[in-house]
Amino acid sequence: MSDEELKQLISSNAKAIEALTAEISEFRVGIDELKQEWQKDRRGIYDLLSRLTRAQADFYETQSDFYRRFDEIDERQARMLEILDRYLPPT
Repeated sequence: MSDEELKQLISSNAKAIEALTAEISEFRVGIDELKQEWQKDRRGIYDLLSRLTRAQADFYETQSDFYRRFDEIDERQARMLEILDRYLPPT
């Protein structure tokens, strides 16, 4: 191989290395952007899960309150029936 061919090969290899280095840099930038988007999405998902958990807790608290009130109504109804049975015996 002549000196001129060797210089052309070295130059060609240098250009290829520069192009690959540039591609790798762009790839890393793309990965960093994707990583940031993923972290943002992850924070959003955790926020939504937190809201869902709070909503479920509120729902179960409300449901528990309704059941407690139904129990109170049942107890009142039972006491009222006892009172009515005492004052108005069946005929």
